[in-house]
Amino acid sequence: MPSHPPSDHDPLAAFELPPDVMSNTLEHAISDDASLSHERGHSVASALQRKLKGSSVEYAFPGIVTAHLRSGAVARCGGPSLGWLVDVERANGETETLDVSVPDDAAPKEIADLFAKALKKF
Repeated sequence: MPSHPPSDHDPLAAFELPPDVMSNTLEHAISDDASLSHERGHSVASALQRKLKGSSVEYAFPGIVTAHLRSGAVARCGGPSLGWLVDVERANGETETLDVSVPDDAAPKEIADLFAKALKKF
């Protein structure tokens, strides 16, 4: 069977957007993605607040959900860009890092459930 090199014909090769349009398009895409991530973070924090009775949960830049646990420990839960790691600082200053396995397509409530389960022992 003869091998054929890939065709260099790309019908979109000659298609170019003017720089100002390309720049605006990219800015909007980044802004839309940031807005979705931000809203998702607030949803996770809200759901986690309901799960962790007696604790205070907040969401802030740069995408970290912080839970001030009833025990005095503080948990900082990072999102997908941080590998879904949870750093828990106990009242005595000792820190423990937990790796929480969160599926890419997990809904905010699912993420909160996984975080709450991981934080149960604190």
